[in-house]
Amino acid sequence: MIYKPVTWSTLCYLRRSCTELSWRLIWRSVYSKTGIWEKDLDTKVKREIEEYWRPKITGCTASPSEAGDREKFYVLSMFPYPSGQLHMGHVRVYTISDAIARYHRLRGRQVIHPMGWDAFGLPAENAAIDRGELPDKWTYRNIASMRQQMDEMCFSFDWGREVMTCDPSYYKWTQYIFLKMYEAGLVYQKEAQVNWDPLDQTVLAEEQIDEDGRSWRSGALVEKRYLRQWYIRTTAYAKPLYEGLDTVNPELWRDIILLQRNWIRECTGTRLDFKILHNGGYLADPLSVFLAHPEMAFGVSHIAVAQEHRLNSPDFCSRVSYKEQSSDFVLHDLQVEHPLTKEKLPVIVSKTTEFDEFNNTHPGVPSISEMDRKVADMLGIKWINTLSEDGNLINSHQFTGLSRKEGVEAIAKYARELRVGGHMVSSKLSDWLISRQRYWGTPIPIIHCQACGALPVPYEDLPVKLPRIETFSARGASPLAQQADWVNVTCSKCKGPARRETDTMDTFVDSSWYFLRYLDSNNTKELCSSGKAAKYMPVDLYVGGKEHAVLHMYYARFFNYFLHDLGIVPSCEPFVNLLTQGMVLGQSYRVKDTGRYLARDQVDFSGKELVEKKTGSPLIVEWEKMSKSKYNGVDPQAVLEEYGVDSTRLCILGLVSPKADRKWSNDSFVGILKWQGRVWHLVTTFMKQSEIKKEEPLVDTDLLHKAEREITEARNFFLKEVTFHFDVTFLVSTAVSRLQGFKNSLTKFPEFLMGHSIQFERALADLIIMTAPFAPSFASELWTGMASVASRKTEHNWDKHVLEQMWPTVDMNYELPVCVRDDARDLFEVKVPRYKLDKLTQNEALDIIRGHEQYQICISPKTIERVKFILYPGYSAVLQFSLVGSTLDCLNSEEKEKILKETMLLKEQKKKEKEEKKKIREIRRAENIAKREKKSN
Repeated sequence: MIYKPVTWSTLCYLRRSCTELSWRLIWRSVYSKTGIWEKDLDTKVKREIEEYWRPKITGCTASPSEAGDREKFYVLSMFPYPSGQLHMGHVRVYTISDAIARYHRLRGRQVIHPMGWDAFGLPAENAAIDRGELPDKWTYRNIASMRQQMDEMCFSFDWGREVMTCDPSYYKWTQYIFLKMYEAGLVYQKEAQVNWDPLDQTVLAEEQIDEDGRSWRSGALVEKRYLRQWYIRTTAYAKPLYEGLDTVNPELWRDIILLQRNWIRECTGTRLDFKILHNGGYLADPLSVFLAHPEMAFGVSHIAVAQEHRLNSPDFCSRVSYKEQSSDFVLHDLQVEHPLTKEKLPVIVSKTTEFDEFNNTHPGVPSISEMDRKVADMLGIKWINTLSEDGNLINSHQFTGLSRKEGVEAIAKYARELRVGGHMVSSKLSDWLISRQRYWGTPIPIIHCQACGALPVPYEDLPVKLPRIETFSARGASPLAQQADWVNVTCSKCKGPARRETDTMDTFVDSSWYFLRYLDSNNTKELCSSGKAAKYMPVDLYVGGKEHAVLHMYYARFFNYFLHDLGIVPSCEPFVNLLTQGMVLGQSYRVKDTGRYLARDQVDFSGKELVEKKTGSPLIVEWEKMSKSKYNGVDPQAVLEEYGVDSTRLCILGLVSPKADRKWSNDSFVGILKWQGRVWHLVTTFMKQSEIKKEEPLVDTDLLHKAEREITEARNFFLKEVTFHFDVTFLVSTAVSRLQGFKNSLTKFPEFLMGHSIQFERALADLIIMTAPFAPSFASELWTGMASVASRKTEHNWDKHVLEQMWPTVDMNYELPVCVRDDARDLFEVKVPRYKLDKLTQNEALDIIRGHEQYQICISPKTIERVKFILYPGYSAVLQFSLVGSTLDCLNSEEKEKILKETMLLKEQKKKEKEEKKKIREIRRAENIAKREKKSN
């Protein structure tokens, strides 16, 4: 056999022929490739459409040009830990943010919609121990897998802004912020309790300890030990963070304000650091004591510690004195030094003292506390009075003569100047322990020198990179501590031998500022240029789970306040609006007697009551957070394969508001699939009628005009609704519902008139544009089909892709409501054209409604206390009246006044009771959320 060489031109021909053949095979149902419109929309057609459009859709979301003065919109979804697999919670949060980002692009805004990876953490280290896989390889492989899954969902993330917290180019700036905080006195080291595995000789995280208090790996009973740990002094910003909640929009933040307030609490006290004297010298760490009354600081006579306090130990209790009638005793082996007076004060271990809920130390102030006075007198402790009979300070050094109120701030300020505390804070709040005895985390940029002490790494030496470790052991100290070549360094000050800090930072540190780095992720000189920060901060909408509404929000706000003080960001608050989406729940089946969870295939569904197939045992059926252990999880990949990407997006956005928990059931797809099929049929019919129009002239213009008036009314109504819910409420579920209603109105339009009607063409095109944020591939194919037959007499740009269109607007002559309400209900409304409503002022709105007969009935007889005016351009205006009085004409003035007072008091009482109950519920919820969040960290 003779083989002839293949020429380059032959190769090109073969490649071109094969490509065209594959296109014909792969895209046989895609109109954009074949020019043939499929009559019916089935799963096969949808899959081919999505495969065709995906690269075109995801390829047009690069960083927007920073030129021009387009309005910016920064929509941020919480970045994930790269576990390797998206779950339905991920699908929900990222579909919400993607739909909103696509909407704002259609509005012509410069949209920032980034994505990155919260990539440090314990699972990667566990993978290294259990499977011998290096943490960085495990992490980067998972990132690649999850990014591919995100692309399959057609999420329009700007990958040019991508950050990974485990990358040195990112954690260099985490270390930079740490050093800036260190310079500001906001970072310090002290001993703190850790969970210690005595068998493996290592520190354990909370999630590594089972319910019996044993190590999940070795099975050893976990001990409590003290190690020197690094802290960030978040309490220094407690009061600004608490008061800052008054500056945010309560309509936008809503329950987040309450959650944050319940976490921070009202900042009426302060902490002072008392040095501890023992055996002739000072201990390394001071005793931090909360003073509920800072103005009484000079009256502190002793410090009481609870029985469980660390100082109540044999190390300090060799010599004590006590009275027989008292269980309190004085520790003679140590004293504390008053930070303001330098006087030596006794320390007592006390059963008598009432310690508050969050502290096991108490400053004894006998001049204002009868209990403290009794304890001091009983133990022979000297004390002075610091409060005069007229309520002013005495015996308080330079603060003598001040009122108590004046003394609070003056003494706290003095303590801050001395760097011994003085930051206004609640008794509950403590500083943030950030040390982790782990490898896979941001290295703490500190070196320890025997001669010079703890020193910050010079800025020019950042980042302090993690060394590459080839083998990991479950036993022993932190993996970093075992890397001699990395640990041993030269002191930057004395040039003597020194050691690197071997703790790494809590991963919450990495995630407390990532939203800023997105704006300038490739900058090697700054963490973010001031110009970009000024232009794009704050974040306009932050989308994420409510479980992060306490700790993560608190830390992110703290970081932003600090960066604002450095002049890096333009505003204290990092977020304008917050959308905390609910969880995706799966149905679980649990044996009633044992609590054992069953998989669905182990359940007998044949009877009225569900039972276990094997035993017939009755079951408890609940909706719970999806979990492998509960067998109620749903694999997103399986859902996508069965229903397609766009149907999944529509389904997870529809029916349930974003903030509510979503009970996942495939039954929810029924309505979505029908709606998609009917929209497809609408476009199919329009294309067919547009061809028929060429041969059949219009015969009934009156019917056409009537139908067009109705369709124009429907277009304006549904358009204003969808726009409002994207712009104001973020109820994307309601927006999906309005699109379904819009389709119903379009379906009523006579088919034989479709090809002759510009208004129908306009309305159908607008429906497709409004569908694009939810189902971009589906909308792209619909648009291509419609564009092939469109008259091109509407305002749309038919030569451009649907995602490049401008969002439609409500007609200027369309009448919109001015809604009139009182505190209890809607009263009436008056319609005005949009061109008038968009420019409406409060006085103009009042002039309009005064002529309405309902105004004379509902408002005129009453006294107007105040009026609130809210304008939603293109949607509505609201006049909210607070009214006093009623038409109680049968009563005299005294009786009316009595009834009104009783009514107001009753309302006030009910309101207070309701608020109190709500506050208690929210406090408990906030504390539970914080516990779960802390445990997961």
